[in-house]
Amino acid sequence: MRIRMLTTTMAALAVVVLGAAVGTAQTGRAGKAQAQAPVLVELFTSQGCSSCPPADKLLSALRSDPQLSGRVIPLAFHVDYWNRIGWEDPFSSAQWTGRQQRYARALGNGSRIYTPQLVVNGREDCVGSNQGDVRSRVGTALQAPALGRVSLAASSTGEGVRVKVEAAVAGAGLERDLDVLVALYENGLVTEVGSGENARRTLRNDYVVRRLQKAFVLPPAAGSRQAGEVTLALDRAWKRANLGVVAFLQDPATLAVHGAAVQPLTPSR
Repeated sequence: MRIRMLTTTMAALAVVVLGAAVGTAQTGRAGKAQAQAPVLVELFTSQGCSSCPPADKLLSALRSDPQLSGRVIPLAFHVDYWNRIGWEDPFSSAQWTGRQQRYARALGNGSRIYTPQLVVNGREDCVGSNQGDVRSRVGTALQAPALGRVSLAASSTGEGVRVKVEAAVAGAGLERDLDVLVALYENGLVTEVGSGENARRTLRNDYVVRRLQKAFVLPPAAGSRQAGEVTLALDRAWKRANLGVVAFLQDPATLAVHGAAVQPLTPSR
């Protein structure tokens, strides 16, 4: 297996194969278990990375994993620093590279970022080929008490995707205002790669983030609640039947995620 590291100067990259399914979390004692929020799993990936396709495949399988019962919400952020070595990922964005760099700083990884990198609830990252590590981290996240609650209602309109979001703080312990973020993703993307490390391969990608927008800010006091609405612009090339929306609460300093919700897009009638 090849491993390549990447610093902020893009001198090198770490590439690994993403492992298999993750396990479930155990509940607390009867009558005392706290409500659990779904776990947000973010994959930083690229079509230019030869070791990323296995990670993409695992991400596609997470939502249908019977052990997880839909308690994992996946998103794929395609970074752009692989584009310079032979293939320009059509889903890549400097914005997603910037998001990964923010995680590197928040998680204490310094200038080191790598693909495919898996970030669990904004709190921990791991090499996805380590199945035991992935299982442990997701299981731990599922057991953690939910400090926030999120619900959303999304529908397709002539202008884009209208998303109504409600968020609330469910418990004490939050130190600062939380960002309420809304992501639009697309499934079922198929690419014939013509060059680069994945040349002549047909790649399939799901949960590819197309838009990421802040809806509003939620105060940290226990019991605080707020609602808002955003409209996400659509590209005509995107297949509306394959779109979905994720809303989540994130600490803007630590990047910890305190609650999330997902909904496939409801086509307009």
